[in-house]
Amino acid sequence: MTETLADVAGGRRKGIAYDHQITMGVDIDLQKLIDVKGLSFRMLGVQRAGRDVAKNYVGDLTLLEPQQSFGVGGNVLYHLVELYLQQKIANDLVTITAGFYPPNMSFGSFPLGCYALDNVTCSHPTAVSVSSHWRSWPYAELGAQVEYDPIKSVYTRVGLFQDTKKDGGIAGFTITTASLGIMIPMEIGWNPQWGREKLPGHYKIGGYVDTSDNKDLYVSVTGEPIVTSHAPARIERQRGAAYIGGDQMLFRFGPGPRDGLILMSIATDATGSSLPFRHQYTAGLIAQHFIPGRDADYASIFFSNLQVNPNLTRTQELQQDLGIKLQNGVHAVETNIQVLEMNYSLKLYSGISIVPDLQIIFRPDAGDYYKNAVVTGFRILADL
Repeated sequence: MTETLADVAGGRRKGIAYDHQITMGVDIDLQKLIDVKGLSFRMLGVQRAGRDVAKNYVGDLTLLEPQQSFGVGGNVLYHLVELYLQQKIANDLVTITAGFYPPNMSFGSFPLGCYALDNVTCSHPTAVSVSSHWRSWPYAELGAQVEYDPIKSVYTRVGLFQDTKKDGGIAGFTITTASLGIMIPMEIGWNPQWGREKLPGHYKIGGYVDTSDNKDLYVSVTGEPIVTSHAPARIERQRGAAYIGGDQMLFRFGPGPRDGLILMSIATDATGSSLPFRHQYTAGLIAQHFIPGRDADYASIFFSNLQVNPNLTRTQELQQDLGIKLQNGVHAVETNIQVLEMNYSLKLYSGISIVPDLQIIFRPDAGDYYKNAVVTGFRILADL
């Protein structure tokens, strides 16, 4: 997958950046290989290279990444993403997964969000994961989860993952056992089908508890603001976040599971005083196979709004009033940031498509220092 995007107006400065991602993996059916019923193995990793349009041109921070495949330092020879065993039992009603993998593959994942290129929309809510220990793909952690599917359209999941600072180096095979705490995600999902056309929907509600110690963004150990007390930040002993969202096909254009007009939405709430974001609201509309004979083509539009944690905003307001350099190295107080994205995916050949894309980033760096940025370009995807 390649992504070539340019800041053509607004932001810090104009410029163009290219990145790419190669995904390599293997799945092994151990039931067929060694005759263990319901057991399977997966190993998957990515190779990434390129430049970051957000950090180089849009703003000083990377609160919002227009290139979804940029990350893990941007240039990684091979970064291990998944290495786990999965066991199905009780007539496939219970699935146990254990190993090294990203929690967001199972919790808080909204796959239709990856029709967009920006990483706020794809596919895990940024507001509940950024600067937290709830790792988003391709970051991974040691952990395990249990899923119970009481009926075909309903599932429940609970997991236990290690909190860690290590995400792998340039070779990407680092798996650490040095723990900062534990992260416990939970999710309940419902996947109904409506009417004679069996219009599919996917609805979920969940969240996580993080037991690691983290610094408060506003209050010091004295109970006074960090800025005026000149004392160390108070330690938050536990934090967490919750989310609710889903997608629903409104009209059907073809027989496939995504051949239709689909509405999706996400809402999140972070309870911790140490997390940089408090809320995220995302809504999107996707139309796939609406042109006869073009079953793989789609058009989509998404809008996301991220609200900065009031604790961070209050600290920066105090710094501004006192003439002190703002926290995070920004030029204006951080309050909120939005992105509007529109694109069209055009299938060129079997397994190869191009996605022209337009993004408008409102209030880069979540402040009013830079003008709204217009970012445009394209993605090329080869699935061979």
